[in-house]
Amino acid sequence: MSYRSASPRNSPPSLAVAVARCGVRNALRPFLRRPDICYVAVLLVPEGTADYYSRAVSSLIRDPVPIDEDCNETAVVMTLSDQTIEPRTLCDRLRHGRQVVVVTEKADRLPPEFLAGADLVRNVVRPTLQHLMAASRTAKVPGMTHEFAEFLSTQSFDIIAAVIRPTRPLLNSVRQLRRMAEKRVEPPAPVDKPSALRLEETHGYGEARDWGLRLAEDIASWKRGEIAWEDVDRGALLCGPPGCGKTTYAKALAASCGVELVVASAGRWQAAGHLGDYLKAMRASFKQAQTKAPSILFLDEFDSFGSREVAVNSDNQDYKRQAVNALLECLDPSEGREGVVVIGATNDASGIDPALMRPGRLEIRIDIPLPDSVSRVGILRQHLSGHVVDGALARFARATRGWSGADIEKLARDVRRLARRRCVPVSEALVMEALPARRFLSDDELRRVAVHEAGHAVVGTLLFPDSLLHVYVERDVPANSVSRVVGAAVFQHATETVNTPAYYDNRIAMMLGGIAAEELVFGDRSDGAGGDPLSDLGVASDVATRMERCLGLGEALSVEFGNGSRPLEYLRERDPELRRLVEVRLKAQFDRAVGMLDGRRTDLDGLVEILVTRGRATGDEVREMLSDASEDTASVAP
Repeated sequence: MSYRSASPRNSPPSLAVAVARCGVRNALRPFLRRPDICYVAVLLVPEGTADYYSRAVSSLIRDPVPIDEDCNETAVVMTLSDQTIEPRTLCDRLRHGRQVVVVTEKADRLPPEFLAGADLVRNVVRPTLQHLMAASRTAKVPGMTHEFAEFLSTQSFDIIAAVIRPTRPLLNSVRQLRRMAEKRVEPPAPVDKPSALRLEETHGYGEARDWGLRLAEDIASWKRGEIAWEDVDRGALLCGPPGCGKTTYAKALAASCGVELVVASAGRWQAAGHLGDYLKAMRASFKQAQTKAPSILFLDEFDSFGSREVAVNSDNQDYKRQAVNALLECLDPSEGREGVVVIGATNDASGIDPALMRPGRLEIRIDIPLPDSVSRVGILRQHLSGHVVDGALARFARATRGWSGADIEKLARDVRRLARRRCVPVSEALVMEALPARRFLSDDELRRVAVHEAGHAVVGTLLFPDSLLHVYVERDVPANSVSRVVGAAVFQHATETVNTPAYYDNRIAMMLGGIAAEELVFGDRSDGAGGDPLSDLGVASDVATRMERCLGLGEALSVEFGNGSRPLEYLRERDPELRRLVEVRLKAQFDRAVGMLDGRRTDLDGLVEILVTRGRATGDEVREMLSDASEDTASVAP
């Protein structure tokens, strides 16, 4: 938490805040007339202005700060600029408020349930000439004229706050701003509009690319009258990490299919207002796509629609139910939607209502992984089109392991900027220079990472002999990255229809093989296995939780599935006995992994030396190393 020193009560606000107050007063007028009324209001403000409007609201309803008999603040002003907030967190922060105002630049940052329960959701009007004139009197800025006010109404709050000061004549400030504006307004250089990217020219989409090209063929056949619309796929759900290129994919797919692209999202529909407006905006998007048919309707952040099966006892369940039911009706109307293919996109498909995914709606889920080394090189060359970069770009491929397509697009932009400033051609050396700063691991760090990943590889190969693809360690890492992937043992497990407790215990032992190797070699372990829901310990804890509570493979036969975005964590939080059972299972598999590695210490040390020396070993090399095992296979059974 942080705090600000209070300003003197009688000091006037800055001009920017005074202007913001005019817009706030207009939006909250029904509530400001009755200071005793209770309400929850959401103000949607232009990008980059949330802080100014938040201060303006505070000056109207929190000066002085009202408190109840328990010293809780009853007037609450909350600002959301670029972060998304969970419903429970929002409720906790606002539970004592009688007058609650949430200032946000994007409606989709707020849970739909909260927006549905708000007394007021309103867009704050942009500053006008009249606002500037009135604000100048409140802020005690002399010399304001209609001409000055009209000019300042076109400037951002940041510029007004930085330039307009009580100690500086207003005339001088306006003159300076006008000179700056004249310098910024230059005729744009003529450029050729690039042709639209087609799916055939993309890289790294794998299965999604194959499906899209088949769809383009089917739509072309439908246009020629060779097949009926019933033979064309109705839609798909794209799943992948942030930055993997889901929006780019939709644009490229539309170009390859030769159809119009209509873009929509739950956030855009919600910004229209209350539930009735939300549903009206939803139907308008589908109608627009039908009007432009053949077309592709792209629904971004598809998980925002949620599921009717979640929070069935919630006060907002009726809102959620009506929203999902309306979407189901739009996806599969009685009259059909000939000529319209719907593509959803999400980072997390776990909370999507199953009815949305049945045939006739979004018929197939397609996962888009992060691009591999070949795809990363292809994506870079695509974004550097018009520039010839000689060489295989092998160093670039190694340095960008784990990068998304969006990361590479930004790098290409940085490379072009660097080439323009130096007046030199784009080259591999320039690409490497534009990469974020990296640092080399010390010998001790490199060896510990090698021990950790070798532990995963050995335990995983003993338990799942054919699953290891390769194991690697990085010698250098991004210097300023929050999350640093310094190595990995990469497995590809066969898909099993029926799994026993032994299978899941083996998975846990494999995931704990890294810290087991560290414990065996160094006598302690590092923090590389924790700190993230997708870390070794995070995933192992979730697997153990599913065994105990979701799959009926633990001590209890009854099952639970949790709530929220982290349902398994929710189960552990509320059940001390579950936490104990999970800890017992993790400890047993950790000890088992230590025992397995202790019995193969020579092989473990040999693999560590290969990783320290070469940085990489293939799955076949590890299997060959372990093939002369003297242990009976029963020794590795759970």
